[in-house]
Amino acid sequence: MADAEIRAWKHLSPAHKAELSVHCEITRGRKRPNKDKSAPIEYNIAKIYSSIVEDFTNCRVCVVDITRERTLRSSETEALGRSTGGYAQWVAKVNELHAANRKVRPTLIVNPGDDDDYDQYETDIFAQFDAFAQRYDLISYRASVLHDEGFIDDLSMLADRANAFIERDSRFEIVLDFEFVQASTASLHAAYVAPLIRQIRSIIPHANIVSLGTSFPKSVTDVGDEVRDEFRLEELALYEAINRTQNQPIEYGDYGSINPIRNDTFIPVGSYLRARIDFPTDTKSIYYHRVAPNVDPNTKKLLSPRSSMYKAAAKRVMADASHSSLLGSWGYDKIVEAATKAPEGSSPSFWISVRMEMHICRRLDAMARQAASSGVGNN
Repeated sequence: MADAEIRAWKHLSPAHKAELSVHCEITRGRKRPNKDKSAPIEYNIAKIYSSIVEDFTNCRVCVVDITRERTLRSSETEALGRSTGGYAQWVAKVNELHAANRKVRPTLIVNPGDDDDYDQYETDIFAQFDAFAQRYDLISYRASVLHDEGFIDDLSMLADRANAFIERDSRFEIVLDFEFVQASTASLHAAYVAPLIRQIRSIIPHANIVSLGTSFPKSVTDVGDEVRDEFRLEELALYEAINRTQNQPIEYGDYGSINPIRNDTFIPVGSYLRARIDFPTDTKSIYYHRVAPNVDPNTKKLLSPRSSMYKAAAKRVMADASHSSLLGSWGYDKIVEAATKAPEGSSPSFWISVRMEMHICRRLDAMARQAASSGVGNN
C-alpha cells in the first residue's frame, strides 16, 4: 500500500485488474508533518482506507489484512488487531470498508492477548469467524509458513466452521506466505511445505490454498552486480515445484515484485544514488541496468540531471539481449518513452511502479497462455 504500489495498480488496464484478486495490508501510512518535534508521532492511516475504498473496485476481490511488518505498524494498526470482544475493532473496520467497497473481503486475524488463556483465545477466534461467515462469501487465513509452526493447530481448531462455511458455496482461502524467497531455494521450500499441504487437505479438504512470496531483494546488489544482472522469479519456481508434488493444484500469488521488508517513509534521493530500471522478462526473470551519476567531487552536486541517467538506463534496457516487448503495459510504454524521448519520472518510486505494473502484466499474460494451451479457464 505504498505510493509506488498504488501508482502501479492505477495504471494497470481495466482488463488486467478484473483478473486479479488483491491482498491489501493495512499499514500505518506516512508520518504526518508536525513542526513540534516533541509531539507524539501521527500517521495518515486514513489515506490507506481511502485507497482501499476508491482504488480497488475493479478487481475480483480485495482481501484486507493488517500488516505484520513491525516498521509499518502504529497504535492504530495495533488497536485493529486486538482480540478483545472477538476482534471487534477488526470486524467493525472490515464491515465499514465493505460497505464502501463491495469487493472487500476479510482476513482472519489471530493475535491473542498476552493474558488470554486457551479458552479465551478460542472464543475470540470463533466469534470473529462467525461474524465474518454471516456476511461474506470469502474468508482468508494467511500463514507465515517459515515462521509460524502453529498455524496447522489454528486450522484444526477452525476446521468444523471452515468446512461448514465451504459447504454453503463459500470460499475459505489459506495463503501460505513464504515472504522473501531466496535464490535457488524453491525445491527446498516445496519439500518442506508438501506434508503441511497434505495436513491442510486432511483437515479442510476443499480450502483454496495459495502460494505467496517474492524473490525481489531489498537491494538488487544483494543478489547481483553493480551495473547489470538478471535473476529468476524464485516465487514462480516455488509455485511450480509445489504443484509437482500435489494431485490437486494450488493457486499462485506474489508480492508484485515488491520486497516485504520496507519502510514507507519518505527517503531523500542522494546525489550518489544510481538510476536503475528493472525489466520483467517473458522468460520468468528480471534484469536491471544501473547508471552511475556524474557528481562534482567538491560540491557533491550532480553535474547532469537525474532524468538523463534514467534515459541512459532505459536505452540499455531496450538494447539488452533479454529484452522483449510487452503490449498493453503502461510500464513498458514508459521505458520506451524514456529511451526515445524523455523520462516521465526521475525518482526510484516511479520506476518501482513501472517494474511492478510490468511484472503483473507478464504474469497474467503467461497464465493466460498456459490456460489457453491446457484448454482450461483462468483460476
